[in-house]
Amino acid sequence: MTQSVHHPPVELLERQVQGLTTLLTLQEEARKAESLAQLGFVVVNETLRLVFYAQAIFWRWSASGKVTIAAVSGVPRFDANAPQMVWYQKAIDQVHQAPGFDQIQELPLDRLPKELAVEGESWIHASGLWLPLKHPRTGDVLGGLWLTRDRAWEEGERILLEHLLQGYGESVALWQGKRYSGRQVLKKLREGLWLLLVLVVLLAMFAIDVRQSVLAPARVAAVNPSLVTAPMDGMVAQFFIEPHAAVKKGALLFALDVTELKSRHQLAQEELALAETQLRKVEQLAFSDKERMAEIATHKNLVREASAKVAYAAELLERAWIHAAVDGIAVFSDPYAWLGRPVRLGEKVLEIAAPEHVEMTMELPAAEAMPLAMGSEVVLYLDSDPLRPLAGRLRFAAYEATPSAEGKLVYQLKAEMANGHPLPRLGLKGTAKIYGPEVSLFHALFHRPLAALRRMAVL
Repeated sequence: MTQSVHHPPVELLERQVQGLTTLLTLQEEARKAESLAQLGFVVVNETLRLVFYAQAIFWRWSASGKVTIAAVSGVPRFDANAPQMVWYQKAIDQVHQAPGFDQIQELPLDRLPKELAVEGESWIHASGLWLPLKHPRTGDVLGGLWLTRDRAWEEGERILLEHLLQGYGESVALWQGKRYSGRQVLKKLREGLWLLLVLVVLLAMFAIDVRQSVLAPARVAAVNPSLVTAPMDGMVAQFFIEPHAAVKKGALLFALDVTELKSRHQLAQEELALAETQLRKVEQLAFSDKERMAEIATHKNLVREASAKVAYAAELLERAWIHAAVDGIAVFSDPYAWLGRPVRLGEKVLEIAAPEHVEMTMELPAAEAMPLAMGSEVVLYLDSDPLRPLAGRLRFAAYEATPSAEGKLVYQLKAEMANGHPLPRLGLKGTAKIYGPEVSLFHALFHRPLAALRRMAVL
């Protein structure tokens, strides 16, 4: 009697062959990478051909022995100071402190500390997979890959990724060996007498003191402008001035929609009229019926209450018309963007600035920060007139960096205008050059390139 042999479906065999082919292709691309940056790109982006994921983070050990994010899927470059990257850095540091970080494991969001998990709900997907990269001979962890997506991970995917990690680990180890060999060559070159002489001359030149400076986007803003806010909840119905128009104290600026307020005022007047009618009726009846005398005081209170409602409704109608509290220039955006827009009590609509009291406001990128002292010299080059710079003195520097409108971390700076210059118009933009303390020529020339090389070294 013959036994039947069950063969796997043709579609399953084709998927398995395709998976193995993709696995071998990715390992070959990783070996052919011409730099660590290119290798990082392959790791976070090309792995998608093997398994599906929504986000991939590739981290490595930096030269200082710290865990550093080297590549992120979907972008050729990333800002390490961006809020999402700062969160990923903290999360990876937490995983490294937990046991078993050197093993492949699922890493859902709820396995992180509660405070960190709550903060990361907007950054990360529900299902994560932690994939460490190891040295092929020593077994030391060289880096790792963190994949996240919304659905759970299958066992077959984990097996494919485990084999892929071996190829990635060999490539990372190879580039570490190349970098180490380059350092050895440089060390031998430095042992030569000619290099020593060149270094002595360069050190002598680099010891010269120069003034440090940095550039930052800037604009002309008002000093302590008068804020005009919504006096109540409502909707902007009409503007009576144009942006950057000169206004006098008491001038009508804008009005809120009064349709509902007029209705409330009319109802309050009708309620008052009814209360007064009831009071007169009770007073007439009291002449013939002394027992009705006690009702007169009650109806008088109702009249007073209705009168107060009428007065309050009239006051709201008056407050719906907003006037200028001071003389100055009205600074606000396009009035058509405000018409029909609901506003809340206390919401800023515009500001009135004195044109004779202006200053420079700057946003210094956090990556360009340097020591600054109050009174430091500032030079503003306006986009509209770059050939006639304006001088000023630094009067304020924020202690902490905050996100700008573009999402970058910046330090807010303010500088007062120097006397003797015609005051620029409010709202003009340009570039400010901020001078710092004296530093060596070497520091002035190379502190930014060195910082960039340090960031490249972790890749």
